[in-house]
Amino acid sequence: MELEQTLVGLGLKRSTYRALMLLPLVYVAWADGKIEHVELTRILDFAQTRLHLTPDTTAVLERWLHEPPSQAYVEQGLLGLLGLALDEHMLDVDVDELPDLVVHAEAIARATADALDDPNAITPEEEVALGEIARLLEVDSGATWKRVLESLRTQRPPQVS
Repeated sequence: MELEQTLVGLGLKRSTYRALMLLPLVYVAWADGKIEHVELTRILDFAQTRLHLTPDTTAVLERWLHEPPSQAYVEQGLLGLLGLALDEHMLDVDVDELPDLVVHAEAIARATADALDDPNAITPEEEVALGEIARLLEVDSGATWKRVLESLRTQRPPQVS
């Protein structure tokens, strides 16, 4: 199966497929060339609360946090994530989770040491990364990521931390 070959090519095995849900967050965090402590904290929090990390998925995440994945790796990874979500035989990722990942990736982009949720903190590099994530996960339907996020925010009430 082509999807499984793609995932194996990414260095993933069946027990680590769900780690791909962290790739959009990691990609945005690395977009400006460094991961800030607040971005790292948010990624780890998301991983622990949403993914129920196993030692295998933790190892994948640590690899991505130690060294930024290449652009080609990210593209293949996001396509693999979409493939997992669309494959009815693979129960690792639900397609309904993909828009939420774009929202979480945007939250990573807005997180800086100076302001935890400053919409103006998004760098041009992070904006490009967010657009790529939305496009590759087919969340945007041709819209810009900003319009996608505005649409998603109006569909569900804001969460209180």
